Amino acid sequence: METHYEKIYSGNFIVVQLLITRLQDVGITPISKDESHLGLSAVGVSDYQGEIDLYVHEDEKDKAVAVVQTTLAEMEAS
Repeated sequence: METHYEKIYSGNFIVVQLLITRLQDVGITPISKDESHLGLSAVGVSDYQGEIDLYVHEDEKDKAVAVVQTTLAEMEAS
């Protein structure tokens, strides 16, 4: 099965939710993959606190990676 989505981040639920919000703010619709539920889902709430993967369409990857890097840098600075 061919996919056009690429993983841009893997981390805990809280950080992933922040990244999802930031990506949506710039017009990117990310997809999260929670291994505990074994499937791709549109942005949703999970009670599992493990690693969650964040994917974006390959056409939006460069823009999305910049958003992720900026957000993580802001988190480290505060």
